[in-house]
Amino acid sequence: MTPAPTSPWKGDRFAPWLLILLVLAVYLPGTAQLPLVDRDEPRFATAAREMMERDDWIVPTFNGAYRFDKPALVYWLMRGGYNAVGTGELGARLPAVACMIGLVLLVWATGKRWFGGRAGFAAGLMLATSLQFFIHGRLAVADMPMVLCVAVACVALAELLLAPETPAAAGQGSEAAAKPAWSRRLAWWSLWLAIGAGFLGKGPIALVVPALALVLWRWVFWRKPLPWARLKIVRGLLLATGIVAIWGIPALVKTHGLFWDVGMGEHVVQRGFEKFNGRSYNPFFYLGTAPLSLFPWIIFAALAWRAARREWDARRAWLASWLVAPYVIFTAYATQLPHYVLPGFPAFFLLLGAGFTPETLATLARWARVAMGVGLAVFGVVVAVALVGVNLAVLPPGLEPLRAGVVGLLAVLAGFLVVAAAWWRGRPLLVALGVILLGVGGFRMGTGLRAVSPAVNMTAPWQNLPEGTRHLGWGFAEPSLVFYSKATWDFRSSPEALAEALAKPGPIIIVVMERECDPLGFFTGRVRWREQPPPPGLEGAAYRMQSLEAFNLGRSRWQSIGVWFRP
Repeated sequence: MTPAPTSPWKGDRFAPWLLILLVLAVYLPGTAQLPLVDRDEPRFATAAREMMERDDWIVPTFNGAYRFDKPALVYWLMRGGYNAVGTGELGARLPAVACMIGLVLLVWATGKRWFGGRAGFAAGLMLATSLQFFIHGRLAVADMPMVLCVAVACVALAELLLAPETPAAAGQGSEAAAKPAWSRRLAWWSLWLAIGAGFLGKGPIALVVPALALVLWRWVFWRKPLPWARLKIVRGLLLATGIVAIWGIPALVKTHGLFWDVGMGEHVVQRGFEKFNGRSYNPFFYLGTAPLSLFPWIIFAALAWRAARREWDARRAWLASWLVAPYVIFTAYATQLPHYVLPGFPAFFLLLGAGFTPETLATLARWARVAMGVGLAVFGVVVAVALVGVNLAVLPPGLEPLRAGVVGLLAVLAGFLVVAAAWWRGRPLLVALGVILLGVGGFRMGTGLRAVSPAVNMTAPWQNLPEGTRHLGWGFAEPSLVFYSKATWDFRSSPEALAEALAKPGPIIIVVMERECDPLGFFTGRVRWREQPPPPGLEGAAYRMQSLEAFNLGRSRWQSIGVWFRP
């Protein structure tokens, strides 16, 4: 194995603080303003709030019903966010931002130890300024705690298995290798604690990714004997299982086993064999979405490939195994979403950080450097043209906030490109300019989308309702209604079901989606509305409280919505 670098990088002293500031500057602006993105975010955020209101640490509920989708860790973290800054969007998303800070620092420290200070800083910078992490690093869902736990487990696993038998055995290597930052005891405990916590975050994926990566490392990418005894697998599995059992056993008891039947049976096993929500299956789905998820740094992937081939060792073989494992797992999974392979992305950025050096750049063929420059230029032209087109489009007055939100998103993409080009050319001041553009774009995107969010702007109807008022949804069944109204909703999808609900006496408030269209039609001049038949039984029995046109972010549709009240 190549010895760990010993020559310090002049930025080592300030690197962790710069990376923390980077994450805060990129991920906090707009996070409190961006409305919860239907459908998952409001479900997680509401479940955490309902648990806190009941003072229940075991069983999450949403809209008054059991929620078995994920284990409890993310709800505990959100509860901490709510206690810190209140039960709003920022409180729900604060755990994701905190996990981003932890992940970036872990990647920096690992890259510094394995490949040198500059490589570690580059890996952390790139991870923090990639598109998929920019999205999920601010969302109130379970992914970021799980990704952080998987990353800790994977780093600890490599440190455990690659540690020398004794410090003296590393005498042929560097001083850093002779005095490991991770003792074998620390690595073992970190590995199995992270797997247990990761299981509490998002289920068995926290164990499956490191396990498959280990198989790939031993028999595909490295193919050399490993000190398996160090894993103490039986003892480790008992420790991880014990962590899960602290929550899992009470959850099973309180739900009479439903948490296992639904949480594991439906949301893990069944999704592996059946396509979720009617999505199609494509064996090349994750390869096709990688350029978007890893934007803009996928442009420089050749640097990681070239450096890894030139200096192939156990660490790089492990990173390759770690990166490939989620792709293998989820390519065989029937339900496909671009962010499912997020657990492997830290390995990609560590490989890229190790290859993004002046030495590697100097050895690249001229055509390769030209290709990277052309890639950045093409993306830049696309973003610039889109920005001009969005600003020149003639829109109805109600869509102006949506225009601002789209402009903010395009500013974010431009910021990514500026950071990538500046780091490539060695211009730190331009990197700072790109980070500022990311923060400004994120804030602009959040405020623009908030102004056209249907649930956020339905505030008047929830005030001063008579006691016992029931809440019905007809054609509009977004979970954000539950979060922002703080009420229990009854969503109906058929005229018969709605008629049954209306037949019951008492006051009722009804949210009705009346028509919708693809908002891109406003920018292209081809608006096609889809009308929904009016619900039966409202005329004459209810009066209209509010009408609004808004952008349903969960469905990516511009909708006309009416709010009705029946005394």
